[in-house]
Amino acid sequence: MNLKNCYRCGGLFAYTGRNICNKCLEKEEEEYNIVRKYVRDHPGASIIEVSEATDIEEEKILQFVRDGRLKSKGFTGVLACERCGKSISSGRFCEDCMQQREKEIQGVLQRNVVREPPKEIPKRKTNDKLHILGKDED
Repeated sequence: MNLKNCYRCGGLFAYTGRNICNKCLEKEEEEYNIVRKYVRDHPGASIIEVSEATDIEEEKILQFVRDGRLKSKGFTGVLACERCGKSISSGRFCEDCMQQREKEIQGVLQRNVVREPPKEIPKRKTNDKLHILGKDED
């Protein structure tokens, strides 16, 4: 079992792929649902407005946008592509950079595919014949 400290509360927990304990993960889900409901009921609200109305930190709301859980239509210049710096509405990369990364990954995968040479079939002897073993034969 791999133990880690939760990045949010500092508590020790069994690591399952995320750097957050179950208790904090549940709280994060509750916060997301609050923000999601507010944004649904108030389309076009700014991050500051959502933060003030829900008492959820602006950085947490931005993280929801970075994670692709919320999409920013009204806020321009809030998020930038981590690769080229172009303004984006959600996630970490712009569409062009995501496509470029996909091509790079596919190129690496294709280069790393190990192609085994075809197995050589042993030459047959001319006197090889199939037969069924009978009771008298061994």
